[in-house]
Amino acid sequence: MSGIARLIGVLALTFLAACSDRGEPAAAQFSSKSVMAPFEEGGWPEYLRRLDLKPGKDYVILAYVPPANPIDLSSPEKARGTLARLVFDQLGAMEAGTTIGHLIVGWQCGGVRGMTSMTGEQDLQGQRMFLTGWGVTPILSTFFDGDIVPLAEFPEAQNRALTEGRGVVVASEVSAARCAAARAEVAEFETHPDAPHENYSLVLRPDLYEGGGCLSFAMHVAAKAGVMPRLPALVRRDVDLRAVQLGAREVAPAQVDVYRAPGHPEAPVGWLEVLLRRWDEGPVIDTVTVPSGEAIMAALVYAGVGVQAKTDPRYSRILSRDDPVIGAAATYGLQWGYSYPVRRISDPGGVRAVVLERS
Repeated sequence: MSGIARLIGVLALTFLAACSDRGEPAAAQFSSKSVMAPFEEGGWPEYLRRLDLKPGKDYVILAYVPPANPIDLSSPEKARGTLARLVFDQLGAMEAGTTIGHLIVGWQCGGVRGMTSMTGEQDLQGQRMFLTGWGVTPILSTFFDGDIVPLAEFPEAQNRALTEGRGVVVASEVSAARCAAARAEVAEFETHPDAPHENYSLVLRPDLYEGGGCLSFAMHVAAKAGVMPRLPALVRRDVDLRAVQLGAREVAPAQVDVYRAPGHPEAPVGWLEVLLRRWDEGPVIDTVTVPSGEAIMAALVYAGVGVQAKTDPRYSRILSRDDPVIGAAATYGLQWGYSYPVRRISDPGGVRAVVLERS
């Protein structure tokens, strides 16, 4: 295989790898401080330290690192164009710190600070699948090397992108009980007998303890604190699949639960053919539902309407609100932001985080 082909394959599969209160919950408990230690010891990165959160208040934070190019799955051809741009925009991905976008959840609960996210597909299993004929099947497969990331192991490129204001950060004040519920959910996900943290997948649901990805996991933990609890449902997008996008081999890779559509093609498909052939040709053989990072970004950006500058470049980065998924998420984010009586921008010259407080 040529060096160029190998590089393109690596870039493509980086894309394929890899996220109102109704009464107070009961006080959350978990058995061992050591469970949470990896997510709370060592101190926050700079972009979170700059938020100027009040010591006596509890907060849950969502931080999104967007990709250099929007992930537009609103039509088959836009999805194919998205993949092609991601494959060839190497410098953009390096500068952004992510190829497909990354969602992080953080907290300040009773003075305890922590953060985490979900990761997986850590040994380029998807790359090998793509290069050997599986098509876009890895996008919907489950990789059994998932993990929730310790605080000290976050990529510096992502921390830098958020510190420099190239991401979106929203900190919402919550009650002590709700903050404790979010922390307890991280511990539950890590210690659950079904080990959902090991199942890295775009389609599995963290709320059912099946598994998840960075988008779905961070939203799930935040929802446990009552932060944007409708967001996980609003950002789910139905995507039609056709045979032209899919391929297969006789032997499935180890440690991967390979996605199979009804009538899934049995022959391998070349990666270049996947990029060049139209994705809207032929009958739909399956429809899958996946979370949209672009919709999450829309919700977080619109939570700052009225306090962040009207010329904030993140507005123009959002996909069209005429799209029903993007539009619904943006409207919800707007309503969420305005539900707080105190709204401010923290670190306006850097992170430009939106901080939402009750008083």
